[in-house]
Amino acid sequence: MCVLKMARKKQTSEFGKGFVYNLILFSKHFERVVREKEMLEKMDKEMKEHFNPYSNFFYTATDHLYDLQIPKKWQRKNCKIGILIRELHDLCFTYRLPMDKKKEATEKDFLKAFELLHQLSMEIDKKLGVKVIKGDWE
Repeated sequence: MCVLKMARKKQTSEFGKGFVYNLILFSKHFERVVREKEMLEKMDKEMKEHFNPYSNFFYTATDHLYDLQIPKKWQRKNCKIGILIRELHDLCFTYRLPMDKKKEATEKDFLKAFELLHQLSMEIDKKLGVKVIKGDWE
């Protein structure tokens, strides 16, 4: 007897689809800023004027927020996780592709995104019942 196996359609997403998973993918772009700042020091003055590692971060990292799947229980307006994720989302999309090209991201904006992700990770742990203890070396 011949058994035909039907090929499963592989579901994909260009930049990932999930909640924690996408936040991790987003976080992987933080290291890029460090590398680009090192590159910036080696560039000549003319190139430096057209290169912004913080804007580059928002342009690339924010892709992972497109298919971010926020669990329904955390979408409520008064939920701290929902508040933090909306703040992160708004900040990132403000600097991803500024329409007027005048709103360049700064180190302060970059650090704000990093801090929001930090707060989000602690809140998610708390909601999952994990006791959060800040590290001495964070």
